[in-house]
Amino acid sequence: MASSNFGPNSGFQSGVNNGNIQCVFESNSKSRDERTKEFLRLLNTCPYADRKDRNNRRVPGTCEWFTAHPKFKNWQQSKSHDLSGLLWVSADPGCGKSVLTKYLVDEVLLSNKKQTVCYFFFKDDFPDQRNATNALSAILRQLFMARPELLSDALLDKLKTEGEELIKSFYELWYMLLSVSAQTTAGEVICVLDALDECQDWGQLIEAVNKFYQESYTNRKLKFLMTSRPYPHIERLFRKLEANLPTIHLSGDGEEEVQQISREIGRVIRKRVSDLGEQRSLEEDECNFLEQQLTAVGNRTYLWISLTLDVLENMPGFTKGNIRRAIQHLPTTLDSAYERILDRSMNKKKARILLHLITAAVRPFSLEELSLAWAIYINRDDMALTTIIDDVESKERFRETLRDLCGLFVVIIYENVYLLHQTAKEFLVRSNKSTMNQNISQATGWKYALIPEDSNRILAHICISWVSLITTAQRDIERGDFDKYSSCHWITHYHQAGVQDGDPLIMHAKSISNPSSDVYSVWSKLYAAEGNFVPGGASELLIASWLGLTGLVKLLLARGKVDIESKDAIYGQTSLFCAAKNGCKAVGKLLFGTGKVDINSKDTKHRQTPLSWAAKEGHEAVVKLLLATGKADVDSRRNSLSLAAKNGHEAVVKLLLCTGKVNADSTGTESGRTPLSWAAENGHEAVVKLLLATGKVDVNFTIFGLESTAFSFNGTVLKLLIATQKGKEDDKSIRAVNGLTPLALAAFNGHEAVVKLLLATGKVDVNSKDIEYGVTPLALAALDGREAVVKLLLATGKVDINSKNTESGRTPLSWAAENGHEVVVKLLLATGKVDVNSKDTEYGMTPLALAALNGHEAVVKLLLATGKVDVNSKDTEYGMTPLALAALNGHEAVVKLLLATGKVEVDSKDPKYGVTPLALAALDGHEAVVKLLLATEKVDINSKDIESGRTPLSWAAENGHEAVVKLLLATGKVDVNSKDIEYGMTPLALAALNGHEAVVKLLLATGKVDVNS
Repeated sequence: MASSNFGPNSGFQSGVNNGNIQCVFESNSKSRDERTKEFLRLLNTCPYADRKDRNNRRVPGTCEWFTAHPKFKNWQQSKSHDLSGLLWVSADPGCGKSVLTKYLVDEVLLSNKKQTVCYFFFKDDFPDQRNATNALSAILRQLFMARPELLSDALLDKLKTEGEELIKSFYELWYMLLSVSAQTTAGEVICVLDALDECQDWGQLIEAVNKFYQESYTNRKLKFLMTSRPYPHIERLFRKLEANLPTIHLSGDGEEEVQQISREIGRVIRKRVSDLGEQRSLEEDECNFLEQQLTAVGNRTYLWISLTLDVLENMPGFTKGNIRRAIQHLPTTLDSAYERILDRSMNKKKARILLHLITAAVRPFSLEELSLAWAIYINRDDMALTTIIDDVESKERFRETLRDLCGLFVVIIYENVYLLHQTAKEFLVRSNKSTMNQNISQATGWKYALIPEDSNRILAHICISWVSLITTAQRDIERGDFDKYSSCHWITHYHQAGVQDGDPLIMHAKSISNPSSDVYSVWSKLYAAEGNFVPGGASELLIASWLGLTGLVKLLLARGKVDIESKDAIYGQTSLFCAAKNGCKAVGKLLFGTGKVDINSKDTKHRQTPLSWAAKEGHEAVVKLLLATGKADVDSRRNSLSLAAKNGHEAVVKLLLCTGKVNADSTGTESGRTPLSWAAENGHEAVVKLLLATGKVDVNFTIFGLESTAFSFNGTVLKLLIATQKGKEDDKSIRAVNGLTPLALAAFNGHEAVVKLLLATGKVDVNSKDIEYGVTPLALAALDGREAVVKLLLATGKVDINSKNTESGRTPLSWAAENGHEVVVKLLLATGKVDVNSKDTEYGMTPLALAALNGHEAVVKLLLATGKVDVNSKDTEYGMTPLALAALNGHEAVVKLLLATGKVEVDSKDPKYGVTPLALAALDGHEAVVKLLLATEKVDINSKDIESGRTPLSWAAENGHEAVVKLLLATGKVDVNSKDIEYGMTPLALAALNGHEAVVKLLLATGKVDVNS
């Protein structure tokens, strides 16, 4: 049998390979397991499980008032058809919300066959744990690991075409979560999100959840439990959803709840006092006295108790008298507890410096890093490497130093140093918020003692000093990753240090930014090694402009003799380009002040101007500055408006439109696309509104000769490659597309709000087809499971629901069925107008066949329920029925559904090879499917295929499927000595040839095989 293609990315072949006879249905690309591992690896953006476990376990007997709360019980038991599927838990600092959340995840909301619990703990001290995109990545990873069947081939194909950009997009991940959680096999999906107030883009997440609950999704099985502090701005966003959103306050609502919480806090006090009593050999009356004193304090929180008892446990001279005196002066508030801890420092001046370093660090320092940073600081007046090395303490010693200087205010977890609690940072660090809430001048002691600018100045000096010493540093210093940290983050600390003219830091930074220096050479290599761009062949002025070092730029310009228009060797960009690209308005002003800059100079790589770069990056202030000159070319070939629209920079789009000089429908970019096309594709609703409001855009503009967005068909899978401005513009493998409208682009990407806006114009062609493949907006939305968009398009009453694309002849129903989009299939079937037996022109497969092939049980169930599908329809390529396709891939649930109809031809043979469903299942070792087929008693167990004359037993024996061989032999009806017509080999011969000992034993045990055959 010659090798042939069947279905997407596959081949069915039979033949002799080095003496081994094989029949396989194999993938022509990476195995599914490899692709799945790659997907899960990309979703693993941070160690979410380890960071959950940083939180303490609850004391037995606590958190029970919460789990018994009517609102929690109602949420837990709800079916999430309405707002009862969302619960907001608000808590003041120190009330134990993270301990509660950990308890819920670990012990209460356990995953089982009916529900999957996914979680994410936002943490302010980790950059990778304070953004919503990483939270969605973690949730999806947990969901796919718990229910692998949800990770469909369509999603794996999407990753292949879109690459890592897919994982970086909040909206792509959000739509993915909505899509997979809507599948029947997903069961109930519970998302637990802790400390929402520590998420930097919390608004985006709450808006997405709000939108989810406002839409009338037909199959909602997604529930959320979110915790945060009761900040008004967070509450306002939640209240937009509904005024009476289910909310539980951990401080208690009403006297009864307050008493319940008080009793649970009392349990914590008893447990901690009991532990302290054992540790310090306290007498019973002393323990009772201590418990009474702690219980008597009003408004106590879990954190206050922990701090107070930690102070007592670590008190020197632990005598009964000291205990009594300490109890009489217990701190009554969290602030006073923090003051008490820091006042016990053995050296307050040193403690203050260490706390500057810990609070300003971009990420938590390890013990080695902090020890080195401390050694650099104390030698700041004599930066001799040997002296610094002599002052670097070992991990063990530095641990003790930290304890002596900062006490319980810092904790060490996995060798990294953290503040005890988020409230510790809020207590210590002065911020705009704290200055608004309290009179700083009245603050005394440690509260608001650290000014962020001072902290960053200290760290900037340390980092720059270390980078300057790296060239001569000994390799045996235990410095952890401080080389990388200093190289990457000295710039961050410099910018946050409030550097003014004449500041010594300016000259300090000059040592790094001079391209002719050894320090620059070492630093640039380290910086680039961490994935950062470094201009090549650049001048000192250009480097200073690129880094945004305003003071240094001013200094260099004042000295004169600088070439302002010099360009870097890689992109051909000037100092003004660098300032515009990175949003450095102050540097731009200085350069303009020379009167020597060419404002419309184009770089050699992309042919962009400073204005187009600033517009692309969304630097509103720089765009204003450039436009104010009156000299900027606002409609250059690399269109600034298109670049701003593509990236959703609403303010910049507004500025450009207000000039009155830009063409709102310009196709000036190399890709020939309009600003509306870019904005629609990327879902930028506000930008689309602005463009439509001009009244000058063509809503049906179609893309011709497009270089950056392409469709290509591979077997039965449609792939949309969104490669725009992702470094793929020159990818010659990307095929051009003719005829994609803004509506089509928005529909495919699931941008519901944009689709609404476009439909509201009343001018869009809802059935527009691209010229090359003939796909409509409805087909694109159905393909990717965009439920809300499909609803909108169907609601127009104008879409051709059975429109077939020209390449493969697929209808929207076919696309949705193949990719398992159950809700979309429901919507299409509900119209009563779809052709459920429509066959594609590529393989002659119906929606039922496509769903069966891919194992989409819920979709198969929906199609069968119509009572209109032809369950025995055969594809035109191989003549296989839906049952044969499901059997081939081992989809037991689908096989069950098809058999239950009582209408399927159980023993149908394809006309090309004459293989039955039983043979296909036996071939690949699908034991459960073989069992189901045998149970019908309608299969010919000795049926032979046309070409090789193999029986099901032959296939199973050759491939070593012991369990299947057992099942077939157990019928007592198999011909154990059947010979194939191709090579005259029996099942025993095939098993022996391939070394399948267990199968050989089974066959011999029958006592019927001819061993000499």
